[in-house]
Amino acid sequence: MKSLRKCLSGLRTMSAPFVWKIIVRVFIGLVRIAASLSYVWVSKALVDVATGDRAGSMGFYVCLFIAVLLLQLASGIGAAYWEKLMTLQCQNSLRYKYFNYVLRSEWNGREARHSGDTLNRLIEDVRVVTELICTKIPEIILTVCQFIASAIFLMNLAPNLMWVVVIVMVVAIGSSKLFFGKMRMITGKIRESDSLIHQHMQENLQNRVLVLTLFGVDSVLTKMDELQDGLHDDTVKRINYNTIARTLMIGGFMTGSACAFLWGVFGIHSGTVTYGMMTAFLQLVGQVQRPVAELGNQIPSLIQAITSIERLMELSELPGETGEGEGTVVNVPGIRMRNVRFAYPDQPNPVFDGFSCDIAPGSMAVVMGPTGVGKSTLIRLMLALLKPSSGEICLYPAGGDEVPVSPETRVNFTYVPQGNSLISGTIRENLLLAAPDADDSRMEEALRLAAADFVMELPEGLDSRCGESGSGLSEGQSQRIAVARALLHPAGVMIMDEATSALDMETEQLLLENLDRHFKGKKTIVFISHREAVTSMADMVLRLR
Repeated sequence: MKSLRKCLSGLRTMSAPFVWKIIVRVFIGLVRIAASLSYVWVSKALVDVATGDRAGSMGFYVCLFIAVLLLQLASGIGAAYWEKLMTLQCQNSLRYKYFNYVLRSEWNGREARHSGDTLNRLIEDVRVVTELICTKIPEIILTVCQFIASAIFLMNLAPNLMWVVVIVMVVAIGSSKLFFGKMRMITGKIRESDSLIHQHMQENLQNRVLVLTLFGVDSVLTKMDELQDGLHDDTVKRINYNTIARTLMIGGFMTGSACAFLWGVFGIHSGTVTYGMMTAFLQLVGQVQRPVAELGNQIPSLIQAITSIERLMELSELPGETGEGEGTVVNVPGIRMRNVRFAYPDQPNPVFDGFSCDIAPGSMAVVMGPTGVGKSTLIRLMLALLKPSSGEICLYPAGGDEVPVSPETRVNFTYVPQGNSLISGTIRENLLLAAPDADDSRMEEALRLAAADFVMELPEGLDSRCGESGSGLSEGQSQRIAVARALLHPAGVMIMDEATSALDMETEQLLLENLDRHFKGKKTIVFISHREAVTSMADMVLRLR
């Protein structure tokens, strides 16, 4: 758990781009407070004029009364409109900022946290922090201003009453703060439980077919029930603490109101208080108490916001990849590895130890080997997703200088991963990910070379839709569209990780012949495969053991 000072420092960084918007929101709120206090004064004056305790024109004070009401209405609408606009901009900005941190974070072979937990932070924690910046902070500032202004006004009318009301409310608020530490700890547990439930639902929805075929629905629901029971227990504890705190504050509020009412009644009885002053008492006591009560009511939401700030700061602290800029382009690069050693942090034995190879520029290489031997790790090393503990990995053009691989050299690669890598949307949208400026003729040519010209026979052609993870298409169809997408990318190296595993032999052979005929010498192609058929056109076969 981070210290409160670090969390406040994080909040300052998050809110910095919106300071002037907060100032505008506070200014509109100050106008509303001025209108509210003016309403108290005009109400008192109007009642005193009506009862004869004050000289003046009824018509004048009625007009003034209506003007103050209109000002309250206008400032209220303006504050609400500005707050909603600011909330929208702040939420989008924070979500983009922390999504960017996650996407650009260093990858060491295993994600730092579950994607469901990350999504929960990007959605729910961003919402909570946005509410703090755009709503809670301005409200706290305005609450303090309203308390000071109302207290000064009430002190001018009845100093002793003002001190009684303030002391009662401060004691109530101070008592409720005794639960601050426990509430923060419980709120952290609630946020973690919420993330676990999000993870559980996401994983099982993504693998629903597997769950159904394994008759695992009951066990999935049982675990869901257990997770929700834990969330329920912690939430009930927080509700109990909130209830105690609110009871103390409501008791203080009622005590203050009772004091004001009795003070006014005895004043009227003794002739020291007018009816207008009594009206002002009751309204001012409410305006003194309400800010104090609101500050107390903010405590649970502030604790929740501090927890969310801490969780977002953890995303910003993820180690980022080194290297910025548009990338280092190497024309039709070869890949050279010398004495590479690499081991995953949680595994004692290295995957590679003294490994060397040289894939010539413009050649077609096939990497083969049994499952778990390190084929996928080899790809990640080439892509600079992983860093070797020793040795060198370089790109080099024919007859040119070597360039060490880094995130900046990743621009030279296009990658077709194992499994289904299509996103939900149309086939056109999937293809345009690789080449946003590609026209229909380029996309159709890429589909033809990838043996995916079946797309043009679909009723909607390029605009045919595919669901999440390519649902609606067979695995073989999805693989060929993914290959077509890779062919549209201008990169000089194409890595295909089991990209033909779902194809029949005839279709696979057609795809390989197209790649050999059209890209020999123009792209360096690296196949990761278990199938010997892929080796028939390879310039190099690298067998890992």
